[in-house]
Amino acid sequence: MCRGVDVDLFDRFLQERTYLKGVSPLTLRYYRNVGRSFSTILAEPTKDGMMQCIQKLLANGVSSTGVNTYLRGLKAYARWLHAEGFLLEPLKVQFLKTERKILATFSQEHVRRFVNYKPRGQNLTRAQMAVLVMLDCGLRVSECLGLTPADIDFDNLVIRVKGKGNKQRLVPMSIELRKRLYRYSVKHPGPFVLGTQRNTRVTLRNFQRDMKLICERLGIAGVRCSPHTLRHTFAVSYLRAGGNLFYLSRILGHSSVTTTEKYLQSLGVEDLQAVHDRLSLLNPGRCRSL
Repeated sequence: MCRGVDVDLFDRFLQERTYLKGVSPLTLRYYRNVGRSFSTILAEPTKDGMMQCIQKLLANGVSSTGVNTYLRGLKAYARWLHAEGFLLEPLKVQFLKTERKILATFSQEHVRRFVNYKPRGQNLTRAQMAVLVMLDCGLRVSECLGLTPADIDFDNLVIRVKGKGNKQRLVPMSIELRKRLYRYSVKHPGPFVLGTQRNTRVTLRNFQRDMKLICERLGIAGVRCSPHTLRHTFAVSYLRAGGNLFYLSRILGHSSVTTTEKYLQSLGVEDLQAVHDRLSLLNPGRCRSL
């Protein structure tokens, strides 16, 4: 049941997400899509109304995964309504069952090609450097392209990242990345670490274009050549090496470790066995250290 709920409250919800939560324009566009998908129940969110909207989305060809994406936004709106006293009882949102898919990642050979690539020209040089940063640190592409010189702490091997909602976190980098990033920064000074020759921020579209070109020249096929794949590759590689799931969640900037758990699905039994062998108490190296 609702109490005095007006559809204009959705606009207020969007304003609070913008002014209080600091969501990005992309996230704001997502919420507007949610509003359009559930427009008939924004004034009075009910379980029956929600199910009718879900059936309409499915009939229009939206996948179960896509519907769940919209449901997350609806759940956030309903939770806000309840917290503000407009929704007397919380709306129980039940997500649709979906097939769990293993996240595609670049192979070790692909990573080796990225690392050893000798680019020509400013655009591809910059794109390769961005690829290496994301492979080494697991940054989102927006986080990577927005880095400024002040965000790079070469002395302590740390990168300060501005994530979703303008939340800042510190992410470690390897010694090898420090070497490459330092050389690049000296040769390409500017307000953005990976900026354009005009000292502006590189657009996502231009980076994706350059990354696709690198993949074509390196003969990388059978996997999507995208920034998301770089982030997936970092996360799965981290876990395969025995990395801590909670540490990984902090590095990736996830608000909940539940989001990070999806990367566990990409681990095979051979990965678990390799980690187990290293950590086993019967391992001769472990026995000597006890």
